[in-house]
Amino acid sequence: MAAVPAVASAGPFAAAQQQFAAVVTYLSSGEARALTHSDLERELEAQGRELLRRLYQGHLDARGPGEAAGPVCGADGVARGQARLQPRTLATVFGPVAVRRLGYGAEGVGSLHPLDAALNLPPERYSHELRRQAAAEAAKGSFDEAVQSVGQHTGTPVAKRQVEELVARAAQDFDAFYTQRQAAAAAREPTGAVLVLTVDG
Repeated sequence: MAAVPAVASAGPFAAAQQQFAAVVTYLSSGEARALTHSDLERELEAQGRELLRRLYQGHLDARGPGEAAGPVCGADGVARGQARLQPRTLATVFGPVAVRRLGYGAEGVGSLHPLDAALNLPPERYSHELRRQAAAEAAKGSFDEAVQSVGQHTGTPVAKRQVEELVARAAQDFDAFYTQRQAAAAAREPTGAVLVLTVDG
């Protein structure tokens, strides 16, 4: 690959800008011009996914660690005033990213992470979008096929056992969905009689 020009800007998106410059340089190179369209498509997909991963990482870095203005109180009513940086990894459809977030704790209670709530992060390392894609692929066929498809179309290979667990957790959401729908329907004004016609042929 040809030399990539240096990116002058710094900040959270510097790595993404560097990757974009590398993609443009690669597409202008003799190596890329020697490829067939399908080979170039595959290479650009991989490099483009890395660009998207770096953009995602840059956005997370730009948001900061979720610093609270004062003590953080949980549902237990305990104020948590001790802040400590507690980074975690999030596996996304673009690949893994690091979430640098502050955990607020107090003696005898677990830490709370305001940034986790703001981002609606799942408790496990796999993003909701990755979970959704795993569930969609598993619905089409076997878990083995879902593992292969998720690995091919995302930047995050997921083991079969993890796919099975992600699909099971996704299925649990149906109960909450229908409970919410029933509550909303009960709150509405009752409707009149419904006329139903069936036609054969």
